[in-house]
Formats: sequence, structure tokens, C-alpha cells
Amino acid sequence: MKSSVVVYVDYGEIKVNIKRIMKEKGITRQQLIKRTGLTSRTINRYYNDEVLKFDRDVLAKLCHILDCSLDDLIYYKKSKK
Repeated sequence: MKSSVVVYVDYGEIKVNIKRIMKEKGITRQQLIKRTGLTSRTINRYYNDEVLKFDRDVLAKLCHILDCSLDDLIYYKKSKK
């Protein structure tokens, strides 16, 4: 039987910048929920940068309502290595 070794590689991470954009535009989470029709759970996941999988429709709604580009909303943070 062969043994295997799992190697962890730090590829960096994708970060959500929605909290800063909302603050700059003076939009609350409740206002964003109402204007997008998204659930509070979904908005809170994006707001707290806890999204595990990105939904194209959600991203499109957020960009439209916040009048920003996808590059403004999410970004890649390189690994520290």
C-alpha cells in the first residue's frame, strides 16, 4: 500500500470589499437587502467576508446597486510567502 503526503500550499485568498464600499456610499445592510432582494444571511456573508462560493447573480446585483465594478467588490490577496 502506498502512503501519501498532503502538502499545503498558500495560494493567497479572494477578499470581499463590500463593507468599505457600503460605508463610502452611505448604504446600510438593511438598505442593501431591500434594494437587492437578497436575504440578510447572504448580505451578511459578503459584508463579513465569509463567502465560500461566489454567485454570479449576487455579484451582478451588488455591483449594480453599489455602482461599482467587480474589481472594486472582490480582490485577490497574495500569500505572505
